[in-house]
Amino acid sequence: MVKKHPKDAPFVFETRIKVGDAVTKDEKARLEAGLYEQLDDSIQSRKVDKVLWAVIKSPPRLDTAQISQSIQNMHYYLNAEGYFRDSISYSTAVKKVDDQQRATIQFYVWPRQVTRIDSLTYVLPGDSLQKVTDASLQNALIKKGNPFAQGPISSEMDRLVELYRNNGYLRFSRGLLFGLWDTLDVSLLEPTLDPLEQVAQLERLKNRRLNPTANLEIRTRPIEDSAAIRKYYVGNFTVYPNSNDTTGAGRKEAVLGNVTVIQNKYAFKPKIFPPNIYLKKGDPYDQRRYIRTLNRFNNIGSWRMVDIAQLPRDNQDTVDFAIRMLPAKKYNFTTNVEGSFSQSVLSGNFVGLGFSLGLQNRNFARAANLMSTNVNYLVELGRFTGGDIIQTQQFSATNTISYPRFIFPGLQGFKDNFRGNFRSLFIVSGASTERRYLFNLTSFSSSWGYEFGWRGRDYIRNNRTFNLSIKIPNIEYSYLIRRDSLDKMIAQNPSIKNLFSDGLITSTIAKFIMPWGDVNGRNTNVLRANFEESGLLTGLIRNSFMDQHLYRFAKLDVEYAKLYKWTKTSLVLRGFAGAGYELESTANPDKRTQLPFFKQYYSGGPNSMRAWQLRRLGPGSTIKSFQGSYSFPDRFGDMQLEANIEYRMPLFKMGGIPVNGAVFTDVGNVWLLKKEAGLEDEIFKLGRLGTDLAVGSGAGVRVDLGFFVIRLDYAYKVKDPSPSPDNVSYRNKLFAYPFIKGSQLQIGIGYPFIF
Repeated sequence: MVKKHPKDAPFVFETRIKVGDAVTKDEKARLEAGLYEQLDDSIQSRKVDKVLWAVIKSPPRLDTAQISQSIQNMHYYLNAEGYFRDSISYSTAVKKVDDQQRATIQFYVWPRQVTRIDSLTYVLPGDSLQKVTDASLQNALIKKGNPFAQGPISSEMDRLVELYRNNGYLRFSRGLLFGLWDTLDVSLLEPTLDPLEQVAQLERLKNRRLNPTANLEIRTRPIEDSAAIRKYYVGNFTVYPNSNDTTGAGRKEAVLGNVTVIQNKYAFKPKIFPPNIYLKKGDPYDQRRYIRTLNRFNNIGSWRMVDIAQLPRDNQDTVDFAIRMLPAKKYNFTTNVEGSFSQSVLSGNFVGLGFSLGLQNRNFARAANLMSTNVNYLVELGRFTGGDIIQTQQFSATNTISYPRFIFPGLQGFKDNFRGNFRSLFIVSGASTERRYLFNLTSFSSSWGYEFGWRGRDYIRNNRTFNLSIKIPNIEYSYLIRRDSLDKMIAQNPSIKNLFSDGLITSTIAKFIMPWGDVNGRNTNVLRANFEESGLLTGLIRNSFMDQHLYRFAKLDVEYAKLYKWTKTSLVLRGFAGAGYELESTANPDKRTQLPFFKQYYSGGPNSMRAWQLRRLGPGSTIKSFQGSYSFPDRFGDMQLEANIEYRMPLFKMGGIPVNGAVFTDVGNVWLLKKEAGLEDEIFKLGRLGTDLAVGSGAGVRVDLGFFVIRLDYAYKVKDPSPSPDNVSYRNKLFAYPFIKGSQLQIGIGYPFIF
């Protein structure tokens, strides 16, 4: 569709580029994509993508005089890619459609043969710089035989500058390097009377034309200031924690080795600064350690801005540093509201709301520690006996102190060599959960742990980062009070007796997250893994309290999500697998059959199997009622498998707010692992996997408000392995449910599955 086109004149409807010559398929696609970027705006028609079509608005008039500028841009681009013998032509065609004169411009590009590097040499002043260069040649970004392309050659020069700065040459700059090159083989100009040698020369000339080469020499320009190639060593540091607040009667100065801390107000303890400075006195200057120090202070969170000035001493090989900091606001108060909603014609409406208050102290104990206190209230509303009432309430409070240093004696070498960010964490929390008519669960926990974050070696190309957190130890105690309804359910269903009990967990928890993707954000991945073990060591302590309350288990789950993003649409793939096993060495037989229910997996809800309500799927292919005798409303399992696929596309804008659509399919379930934990249909068996897996499909809309997304999903039970008894005829049959009866409406906040 074309809108606002020129009247009675040809306009640019489409511009095409075709690359000829014997270029590989991948190289042809790369060149065509690069050549499209060189087109002048005057010969491009901009398309606005809609859901099922594209609209061209105000296309430019066809002016062949403007085409020459695009051709010139293409020549420059091809030369930069190593193609110096290219040729470009074009043609135009006009097609009449109603009152429109649609013009198509076709470019024909013949790159010819790419010029390749025949020889590569480095000529640097002084033996020291030359030795540093020669020792790093295995890391060179260009090699003999590579295309003589501007981008890789420029990147190689950037690598050299970084290499020199990492080896003490603080003042070495990119402007000192240049490339000297030629494409002439002098031997071809030498006259000869030997007929055989003349034939050989002609053959070499022919090969030269077919396979052009260039000799490249990277060298420095004339050095006008010797300081530019002087090797510098680390001197002293002066730290100003309160920026320029360093004068007046209240000035305080503390000297700790080669670090001097100057501040008017005693807001920060001076001893916290030296451990976070990675440049050591007397060592050669290293740009990597300089950047690590700068990032370290910026990531602590106690300062809004940190600047490190390099101060080389006059006519000396020593550099001093001044670290100036602008403190962040000490206290920060936050509030947050979250919600989810699900609806079923069978079970009614379930609404989940969450409210949280948070207070941060960015300089706790004057040591740049971050203390965060969060108070949360969660409520679940739904249909229960007696009408629509509160089903679940939870109050919780958590206090976390984050120390911007690695607190562990004897590991100073680790801190110096670790190239990422790390923190030590002390966490204390408590929660009270009231499940109406069923139970009250009061829990307390405390843990000591560490967080590590670092970048991959090839971060520029794949944007890969790593995040690891460890809690050792993690101590949790849960006290359960059973209500009358739960006691009646246990009397009617003895198999769930061991599920609901209080207990002690003394565990080690490790969490690993690795996001990565290409630099343009079109291909994004996230890998997450969690591991927890409880009681493997503390279980060796034998007394009546530990034997009665301690859980001994191991639990591992892994999640992988991938996002493919195109111009208008995107595709999300996600897989999850998790399992936990209560060890036979658990002393209390009532706790030996399965994980504690507050550590088990569950399925359903707006962020899982969306065709089922929260905690209403599984385990396995069991048939149990959610209400009445021999029933229990919640479903848990020691194992979970789930896979999700979601295709997203734009729909329209409403008042400038994007409204996007999605279609999705969810596959998964939860299971018990031990035979004594439940019925036969609830236990995981590999041979029954296809039977036990649930399948749900649906569509939804997402209203993107920028700071958060409101999501509405409508899903249908394609295959239900665990229906209620009155729907047993639909069990494990594809598309068996009547549409309304087998559907589920979910409302959530944010996108599901990480992205």
